[in-house]
Amino acid sequence: MTEDGVARAFAAAHADRLRFCHSSGRWHVWTGTHWRKEETKLAFNWAREICRARSASDPLSSAAKALAKAATAAAVERFAQADRAFAVTADAWDSDHWLLGTPGGTIDLRTGELRPARQTDMITKVTAAAPVSPDRFDPSRDCPRWLAFLEQATGGDADAIRFLQQWAGYSLTGDTREEALLFVHGIGGSGKSTAINTLGALMGDYAVAVDTETITAQRHARHSTEIARLHGARMAYASETEAGRAWAENRIKQLTGGDVMTARFMRQDDFSFKPQLKLVIVGNNKPAFSNVDGAIKRRFNVMPFDRKPKTPDFGLKLALEAELPGILAWAVLGCLDWQKNGLLRPAVMIETTEEYFAEQDTFSNWLTDRCETGARFAATTEDLFESWSWYARQNGDEPGNKRGDFPQRMRERGFVPVNRAAGIRGRGWKGLRLIPSRHDFDDLPPADDVTQQEAERCLTH
Repeated sequence: MTEDGVARAFAAAHADRLRFCHSSGRWHVWTGTHWRKEETKLAFNWAREICRARSASDPLSSAAKALAKAATAAAVERFAQADRAFAVTADAWDSDHWLLGTPGGTIDLRTGELRPARQTDMITKVTAAAPVSPDRFDPSRDCPRWLAFLEQATGGDADAIRFLQQWAGYSLTGDTREEALLFVHGIGGSGKSTAINTLGALMGDYAVAVDTETITAQRHARHSTEIARLHGARMAYASETEAGRAWAENRIKQLTGGDVMTARFMRQDDFSFKPQLKLVIVGNNKPAFSNVDGAIKRRFNVMPFDRKPKTPDFGLKLALEAELPGILAWAVLGCLDWQKNGLLRPAVMIETTEEYFAEQDTFSNWLTDRCETGARFAATTEDLFESWSWYARQNGDEPGNKRGDFPQRMRERGFVPVNRAAGIRGRGWKGLRLIPSRHDFDDLPPADDVTQQEAERCLTH
């Protein structure tokens, strides 16, 4: 029998149990609940068994000796990789964003129904636990420690708890319509890591822990294999933001905006995918923004965790692990609530988020501190950018460039570019003018040596 013939026999025996992904270069095996990535050379072993069975009828023949060689089994496996019964690419997996794999079956998140798993759903992931049946779910019985923990951590804020339940449910899906991330900020020991780590543990294969370097500014670009890890993830969480760091704003917009990203697995070709993930960041420190624009404001949701329990609960982690089936049922209810009512942000989150942006928006602070607005005012780009550059550096920020970043920021705030109009010379902006500041006079000579022309020039800065 030829290698091709053995490969056809291999396909007939295992087409319902194996798939080969050409994006990752890996076999997947059907477990009864999902297509699990295979890491033990199972396909090669099954190819060897086929070869062994074919050679058993005449073990002394030259054909049998050829079939017994490892090279023959490897060739059979290579033939099978290209067989249409096995071959898939990354975009075939987990394509229905409303199906959630669990050890007890598949949840249709549109309805909350738990049904038997199907191979045709092409699900590759499962949660850490099967949910409590929706018709039997009793929060006070199935996840009491979880509810008590949230009650303590939020100070009994029912709206904050409802948001966290909705967010947990939204994270179960592959839907990204909210284009939002959750930044859980607070003091050490406040329970913020416990909350997010519990949800990450619950999500099982659907959750990916990422380094903070992935979402904070770096001098060098991240390797595309790190981005490949995010393919198919529905929750990505990073812990402990470092002091003095700044957000990687473009990367955050990519991850939360549904834009197509390109990545590759190690020693594989590039592939493209749309992120499904909901990004959650936990930290004691607040990274800075280089530019607080509308897209960033729309994405960030800052949830304060600033209450520390009087006595640490050292058994809480194990207790919450035991409640994962109930917590999953709780999250599914949150998903249904989110679909019906939208993501309802509590007052404490809205207030905290606005305060964060007010602290971080150096450009808006410059407009407030160094400029005054009015329909009849105007100033040159040269003078405005000089003032902004000084202000930005004094506040630890980089001003960006005059031809790209600065005009974009001005337009985002409603200012209109003008050219030799409104009493200015050259290109400029209508709707504002500079307020003289002490730093404008730092390098001037003594008052007796200042000419009238120099004095007039100072007042334009």
